Amino acid sequence: MHMDELNAVTDQINEGAEVPSVEPELIEHVWEAIRSIPEELRATSRGMHLTAKTDPNLLPQSPEQRVGMMMRYGLMNALIERGLLDEYMKDESGRKKVFAAAAKFPCDKNDLAEAVAQQLNQKTNEELRQAGYDPDHPKVAERLVTWMREHC
Repeated sequence: MHMDELNAVTDQINEGAEVPSVEPELIEHVWEAIRSIPEELRATSRGMHLTAKTDPNLLPQSPEQRVGMMMRYGLMNALIERGLLDEYMKDESGRKKVFAAAAKFPCDKNDLAEAVAQQLNQKTNEELRQAGYDPDHPKVAERLVTWMREHC
């Protein structure tokens, strides 16, 4: 898979296309692999550890799936880290629902930006506010939970 292909998919999403859906098992597999990394090493060894712990057959095969997995995992993980999905992450049944919703619910680049907004700089947060988003209270968390309750 070439970077040009990944960049083309990313450009489509940046132009307003929806983030491609992925299989829930993929989101779960990545979450489990990353969670197995000691917290102090996550920032520096995530990609290397993930590659080592991942069955190549479970990795996305197309650029759309690869970009979709990265963006959807990022959105879900940001909401988990902020504690907005704690109620569902307590047990396996709830986690499966979160993984299914994160993998399939309709979302775009703005939803990802809203989910990770607390990690962004002040200028970006102000741009989000001007676009109708509240970085301190992401609507995307409520939308994901609602979609999960209706579809998972």
